[in-house]
Amino acid sequence: MRDYAEIVRLLMFHEFPWDVRMAGRLMIWHLYANPPVAAVVGSTDALFTRAEVTSLTFGDLVEHGFDAPRGRDILRFVNRSHRGTPVTAADNRFALAALAVTLVRWLDRYGWRPATDGERTALVTFYAELGRRIGVRNLPRTYDALAAYLAGCEAGFAPTDAGRLCSERTLAMARSRVPLLLRPLVRPMVSALLDPDVRTAAGLSTPAAAVTFTLSKALRLRRRLVRLLPPRLTPTTPRTRRGHLH
Repeated sequence: MRDYAEIVRLLMFHEFPWDVRMAGRLMIWHLYANPPVAAVVGSTDALFTRAEVTSLTFGDLVEHGFDAPRGRDILRFVNRSHRGTPVTAADNRFALAALAVTLVRWLDRYGWRPATDGERTALVTFYAELGRRIGVRNLPRTYDALAAYLAGCEAGFAPTDAGRLCSERTLAMARSRVPLLLRPLVRPMVSALLDPDVRTAAGLSTPAAAVTFTLSKALRLRRRLVRLLPPRLTPTTPRTRRGHLH
């Protein structure tokens, strides 16, 4: 697919910017469910800083493309940052698969429309190309194969101390960013949005049925309302949301 990068840019910054953020936040629990990845992530006390830098740099990569000067700088930064760490190509392959599959699943469930076949192919191609440029080979090239690969990886996961630590730190960070009255809802809402295998492996408990039902209804109501809005004329990127223009 020749135009995969432009399709992904439009999908992330024009069609579904809020959904992309939500799917990205859920995706990190896939990392916490993966024992070797959780061990690396949980070894740092700078989860918030890392998340902030990752969001901005990934947004720049999508906006500018792999071959633009900014894109090449980001890829060099990523490759340098992985040197000398326990992160393996298999760990990165899993993370790239989780990014693509989590986003498509979110759009299918809660987006104002599902991802099209062309968008699914573009996302898979984008992450496969990103993988190739950071030393990850043989990422599946169809969405169904990628989803099957991810499911196979997660089937053997089990809770670990590192995964629980990452979950608790992230939940604490999320609670600190919402009004006081909403803080007790953060844990059950995150649990309700996660797939059962990931939820268990990340050390979270099953939420009450009422939480799952109410949240699902609210997200489906949002879907119907967003369908009525006019098309977005300007892109919403990680930098524009934060007021960073450069």
